[in-house]
Amino acid sequence: MTPELHFFVGKGGVGKSTTSALTGLSLAAAGRKTLLVSMDPAHNQQDIFETEFSEKPRRVCDGLSVKQVDTRRWMARYLKQTREHIRKTYLYQSAFNIQDHFKVLEFSPGLEEYALLMAFEDVVARSGDQDAILFDMAPTALSLRFFALPAITLIWLEKLLSLRMLICEKKEIISRIRIGRREIERDRVKNTLGDMIERHRRLRDLFLSDPARIHLVLNDDRLSLSESIRIRDGLAVQGMAIDRLVVNRADPAGSGGRISRAFGSLPVSRLPAAPVAPIGLAALKQYLAAHPGAFHGFLPHHDLPLGPTLSESLMVAV
Repeated sequence: MTPELHFFVGKGGVGKSTTSALTGLSLAAAGRKTLLVSMDPAHNQQDIFETEFSEKPRRVCDGLSVKQVDTRRWMARYLKQTREHIRKTYLYQSAFNIQDHFKVLEFSPGLEEYALLMAFEDVVARSGDQDAILFDMAPTALSLRFFALPAITLIWLEKLLSLRMLICEKKEIISRIRIGRREIERDRVKNTLGDMIERHRRLRDLFLSDPARIHLVLNDDRLSLSESIRIRDGLAVQGMAIDRLVVNRADPAGSGGRISRAFGSLPVSRLPAAPVAPIGLAALKQYLAAHPGAFHGFLPHHDLPLGPTLSESLMVAV
């Protein structure tokens, strides 16, 4: 079964990384095995937890591990796979010196978001034992391209497959043979396109599925609100909706009127500003202990802690 997927998006500087870290600790304290994945090239989780992270998940406390996506590593992996695929598909490539032009792939548009998509796919495939996976997302523009990539790629792939089928028909290429009751597709290009279409459909459907939840982090100021509205509208084009607003550094005396007018009745979690920045595991747990109900919205109803249980569990090992 796919774990819950929590994506934290928002304008730079609003506190996505701190909010996702606090949510991860809160879920772990409630007994949910949780993985926090840093998808932001800035990798603020290292500063927040005061710990070095890498592609290998590192346990920070009971129930919570943190992983840092190495975007450059995934870009290199994608380029390597592309080279190998071209060599296998076009065995005659040396005649045209295609290998001499591979370097241009390093500057291909969309390479960074495709690398992030590969990393995301790998995380989900390897983390079936988790109850929840939290993604501290990249800045707005890159995150929106990341979410849009499967659907956009599908448009191209389906058109390419139609074109390939037309080429086969016009040239009378025999691409299928029968052995008994089995029919085998021998056209490598059609096979590859079919596999890619299936893969991107799975990713698109996963983004739209129940386990995937998008949390929009913002501050109660005009610039943050304006970008948050653009994020909401950009996701809506992909058929994706915001599940929860997280107002970070919220003023307890503030009414949040502007946010309510912009987002209507969308669920809201309001996180009060901390007297000092919650840096380090002890400070993060102290913040959660001081605000035990702030993250109840991220928990399934049957997992809600009762009475002082959350505060007590968060203070363990502080």
